[in-house]
Amino acid sequence: MPVRTRFRHRTGRPAAYLTTLLLALSTLLSVVLPAQRATAADATTPCTATADAAVGYNRGALDSADEVDCLKLPFPAGAVIVAVDDRLGGSWGVTPAIVDSTGAQICGPSNTRTGTCRLGGTAPHYAKLYAVSETTPTPTPYALFLQRVSEPADGEGICPALPAGDFTPATPASRFSTADGAFAYCADIPAGDHSLKELVQIRKVSGGTDAVARFWVFEDTGRQICDQPDQRNGWAACDLVAGRSYRVVAAGHGAAGAFDLVRRDVTATAKGCETTPSTAVGAPAATGTLPAPGTPVCRQVTTADARDVLYVNERDGFNDARHTVYGPAGQLSCTTTYEDCGVTGATRYQVVVTTPWNSIHAGQPYRLDAMRIAGAAGAAPECATPVNISYGYGPITGVLDEQHTAVCAALPTYQNDRYDALVKDTERDGRGAVLSLYDRSIDRCTDRDIEIDCYLGDPADGVAKPTVMVLGLREWNSRTAYSAELVCTVQVCGADPVSFRDVSRRAAASGTTPRVVLSGTALRAEHRLRIEHPSGARIESTTVSVDTTRENLVAELDLTGAPVGVWTLSAVNDAAFDDKVTPLGTFTVTSAATDGRGMFHAMPPTRLMNTMAGVGAPRAKLGPGKSVTLQITGRSGIPARGVTAVVMNVTAVAPTATGYVSVFPAGTVRPATSNLNFTAGRTIPNLVMVPVSADGKVTFYNHSGSVDLLADVSGYYLTDGTGATYKPVGPVRVMNTMAGLGAPKAKLGAGKTVTLQVTGRSGIPATRVTAVVMNVTAVAPTAAGYVSVFPAGTTRPATSNLNFTAGRTIPNLVVVPVSADGKVTFYNHSGSVDLLADVAGYYTTDGTGSALQPMNPTRLMNTSVGPGRTVTLPIAGSSGIPATGVTAVVMNVTAVAPTAAGYVSVFPDGAPRPATSNLNFTAGTTIPNLVVVPVVNGKVSFYNHAGTVGLLADVAGYYVS
Repeated sequence: MPVRTRFRHRTGRPAAYLTTLLLALSTLLSVVLPAQRATAADATTPCTATADAAVGYNRGALDSADEVDCLKLPFPAGAVIVAVDDRLGGSWGVTPAIVDSTGAQICGPSNTRTGTCRLGGTAPHYAKLYAVSETTPTPTPYALFLQRVSEPADGEGICPALPAGDFTPATPASRFSTADGAFAYCADIPAGDHSLKELVQIRKVSGGTDAVARFWVFEDTGRQICDQPDQRNGWAACDLVAGRSYRVVAAGHGAAGAFDLVRRDVTATAKGCETTPSTAVGAPAATGTLPAPGTPVCRQVTTADARDVLYVNERDGFNDARHTVYGPAGQLSCTTTYEDCGVTGATRYQVVVTTPWNSIHAGQPYRLDAMRIAGAAGAAPECATPVNISYGYGPITGVLDEQHTAVCAALPTYQNDRYDALVKDTERDGRGAVLSLYDRSIDRCTDRDIEIDCYLGDPADGVAKPTVMVLGLREWNSRTAYSAELVCTVQVCGADPVSFRDVSRRAAASGTTPRVVLSGTALRAEHRLRIEHPSGARIESTTVSVDTTRENLVAELDLTGAPVGVWTLSAVNDAAFDDKVTPLGTFTVTSAATDGRGMFHAMPPTRLMNTMAGVGAPRAKLGPGKSVTLQITGRSGIPARGVTAVVMNVTAVAPTATGYVSVFPAGTVRPATSNLNFTAGRTIPNLVMVPVSADGKVTFYNHSGSVDLLADVSGYYLTDGTGATYKPVGPVRVMNTMAGLGAPKAKLGAGKTVTLQVTGRSGIPATRVTAVVMNVTAVAPTAAGYVSVFPAGTTRPATSNLNFTAGRTIPNLVVVPVSADGKVTFYNHSGSVDLLADVAGYYTTDGTGSALQPMNPTRLMNTSVGPGRTVTLPIAGSSGIPATGVTAVVMNVTAVAPTAAGYVSVFPDGAPRPATSNLNFTAGTTIPNLVVVPVVNGKVSFYNHAGTVGLLADVAGYYVS
């Protein structure tokens, strides 16, 4: 017989965890309501009310297996209700069902187990209770809790208000007990008293192991929005709608226990969160203590820009706590995890740290990494920036600790890239660090225990997907000596496909082992060069090195016993599925006498000798007829071996008499040529290109008087196949401050600079240019001074390229590296001066230029030329210079005793005379200048503008393809 019991709620001190309460109810329904026994009486027979049901508890007993109790429900048609029974209280043998007035079943046990039943059909409705089986012992007690959930929940009716909580230890809460037949509870969240996202939690305060509970949360429409099945300490993140009210229903099994319900705002207005500013990558982590089970803590992580990407990771050393990250509107930014995660799109995030119900580490320290790994402009400035990841990145090594918690790298990855991440601790077993690859805020790596698989997806090929690799401390490590590497597991990763463009040289002597630079993209050590002779002989290279851009591979060919002749040349990609071979033209194997050609390595102007300071030579003027030898190789970044020639700007400072200086390889016979001519008291420079001796030295000889010497190196030549080749152009004028060409139309003032764009104009390509050869002329300076020329964007060197006196126009050849964007800067030390710059050629790494064959200075011409006259000098086939293949010649040209002020232009024979000059002079003054001039038909021409002048031409080398 039924016994009606009005529901009476119990209130206690405010406590925690509304979400766990919701979870307890759904477990209860699934456990409490058994499968319905179908009989003629219970399946189709309309109910006759044995009692009116109450909102809340309804208790009774079945006195026999055939008894059916019908409780008339006090709810209107269409209402949504919950119906929960108490199995621990004796309801195991009773099945509840909801029927309408005709006896039609509206909700059976399988429906009520979900926690809700919508009252369809015709009113009135009944709760029909009958025995599970004919063998059910009698009398069988039952208890049924009924509650409507589809009505405004204002906290003023039968369900009290659930107060808004916070993340402080004293958060408001509602407490209920399961004892003395009580097993369910409800609480309301009024409209207008909640945020858009709240953590609802149930927390067990007291009771034995059989004291368990769960909860559900219902919108006032009757829609269930969240629940929590954890019957100890659990919570649910519930999405709430502004203007709606909500009802929380909790249920236990009737065993004695006490539980707290609590709700907490997890949006930007959350209370009790500790403000935690984000940090740079690798900065020390924020610290805290682990909470007790059922007591989450909150940290509000902030950053300046919503476009920032943050790396968030909680570390406690026990692999115990978990963290969940919520955005400003409560949106889930990181699911509950014990691993790192990425977030973006906001300036503040709520990081909730929790421990499981069985945690024993409350009060132990934890650390929270919240690092800015990227922003609107890309990866964080602390990140390394590898230029190429065709086959992976690393290995990188180092030490992480609590003062240096992470390292990162901005990787130019592409869609479809796939990598294995190999991480280990170099001092002990295990990984020690955790590697993640963030595509914005998404970690593309999956931990597979032995290796980490990082995959950038495959919806579309050829799409750039730059990523940030982060290597951080693992959960339980506060220090690790790491080695980490990403290994590309597809054929090639990144932007560039495998391609082979050209080689740096196409000839070498039989019996030598020349080094050849193969240019291309995505080059790797397994690629090789192959040359094949018509006789069937085949030689394949070995790889010496591949640069970090993977655009240049240094290969070595062993030409021992190779027959002289023309061989076919190709590049072999044996890493390709089909062992792909790319034809690259031909390669000529010559006799040893034709080898020794060098490729240029530009370097910032560096002073190697200063006799006034004792740098590179004794601290004393060089006397008449005296020599001084300078060690070139093995210092200031110049290799100790393999150097064939050096480019230096040599300056004669304050000579005591008119004379000249000759520069030549140490240990050789002094040539009957000069490199630098001067008059007493006049400081003058000249560029010198000179071979070095076998031990890397050059000698300076002074003919008359005493003179101090400066030597500033700007590059050197190697025969190992590395470096840049020379491409002659023009000559063509690229700057004239008197006409506003390439620079403002104005003299360059004292202490001022002007920057000139060199590449991408006047026949010079926009890329792969390492240095430029220019004749620079100072025109009408207002005071004695000097000009320095250096790569734009670099520190101005303590060297000079062009020294002048007031009113005197003077040129000098300059070889200067260009900046990454192809610019050079001119600095004027004193007074004001106009500047001319005439380009004669450039050095390129594209493999299309020519290599230098240096030679001991040799005089090719000694003549006199009248005004407006041109003289032609044969180059090819003269003094050991080959008859064919010469593309340019290097000569020191000297104007001797001119009868009038004027200039000389040197240009390829047969070409139109350019509007440029190589050598400017005044009457009676002997002056030299180095000239690099293209050779077109084997000859070069010299044009004299005014007066009559003696001309000397001393060859220092030539370029050959």
